[in-house]
Amino acid sequence: MNHQIPILMKIKFVLYCLFAFAFGFSQTHKATISDVKKDGFHNITISPEVRSASKDNLDCFRILDKSKKEVPYVVVENLNRIALHFKKVTIVNKSTSKDSISRIIITDLDLKNNTELILHIANSNIDKTYSISGSNNQKDWYGLVSNQILSDLNNEKETSVRKTILIPKNNYKFLRIDFNDKKSLPINVFDIGYYKDKESAVETTYLKEFKYKISEDKKNKKTIITFSSENFQRVDKISFDVKTKLFSRNASVFVNKKRKVKKRTENFKQEISNFNLASNTSNLFHLNNFFEKVFTIEIDNKDNQPLEISNIKVLQNAISVVADLKANEKYDVIIDTTLTQPQYDLANFTQKFNSDLPLATITNLQKLDKKTKEDTDKAFWQQPVFLWSSILIALGLLAYFVFSMLKDVEKN
Repeated sequence: MNHQIPILMKIKFVLYCLFAFAFGFSQTHKATISDVKKDGFHNITISPEVRSASKDNLDCFRILDKSKKEVPYVVVENLNRIALHFKKVTIVNKSTSKDSISRIIITDLDLKNNTELILHIANSNIDKTYSISGSNNQKDWYGLVSNQILSDLNNEKETSVRKTILIPKNNYKFLRIDFNDKKSLPINVFDIGYYKDKESAVETTYLKEFKYKISEDKKNKKTIITFSSENFQRVDKISFDVKTKLFSRNASVFVNKKRKVKKRTENFKQEISNFNLASNTSNLFHLNNFFEKVFTIEIDNKDNQPLEISNIKVLQNAISVVADLKANEKYDVIIDTTLTQPQYDLANFTQKFNSDLPLATITNLQKLDKKTKEDTDKAFWQQPVFLWSSILIALGLLAYFVFSMLKDVEKN
């Protein structure tokens, strides 16, 4: 019997390897990308369904072209991004004086925190000297910029160019730009404006899949709200609409967990977050790295009547990826939990992407079972031929060890 122990250990090891080979390939979902109408970089929104399928880990996310080659992408989180918006100003008057001065008067300004103006100018190979003055009534003018040179006015790729000129911070209602035309003809200025910083609100998605049920724990004077979803979801915010007029209540978020105590497993409630519901706030609360499908919120009412809650929204911060796509070409998306974070050069160029990229959509998300998984895009070691060859070899080894064990038993 002493000889059987190491043999049994070997058999267990072979069985473990066999299980790992058979179940170690985890391409779980597949989808397609649609709405690619022109060549170039596209912003591809990652829907809550995709994030749920990937377990909120885009390391296992891949885009494949028609040749099953990976298309590089970069993840963009739409959190409080600062977008630059070009604002045109109103051109009140354009004129040319007898002393060879071209004059442009502009208004509709908000330059208290801006020191730049952008001029859209027709291509020219000449340089221009200019001065800028300000006024509140178009009669009394005060100097701001004197005898600056505007040069390099030729754009080889287009018929016009945009040039930036600097001005001091000011709050004048009108600005006048004077161009010196004594040495050359006037230049053609199409329009003038400036870039205005605008902090965009955090874009969120309403997770309709989450349902909630409100109940009252009268003994402990608490309102219990139970949230449930069919799938795990990333939750970033919870918003409450409360009809009660004056209130201030402490609330806590709990999830059910399991832990081992000696030799048994017990269930317990783990507090994830706490906040204060109050009538003088927005009652929008943030959660950090919260990925669950069932959780509860307990509101401590103390000696007050329960709050009259009209609606609760579970929200997810938007996230997207940017990729260079070709018009009318088919792209597949796969989610494979055996993959690790990709290393693409594109990650070094995120500053080149603006908020106005065309959108593309991930559609037809499907969960794959073992029979429908496609392995054509896998490396050789992930192909069915390699998989089944490994299984046959493992079975052969298993048979050899079993036969050896039986022979040892017969000898003993």
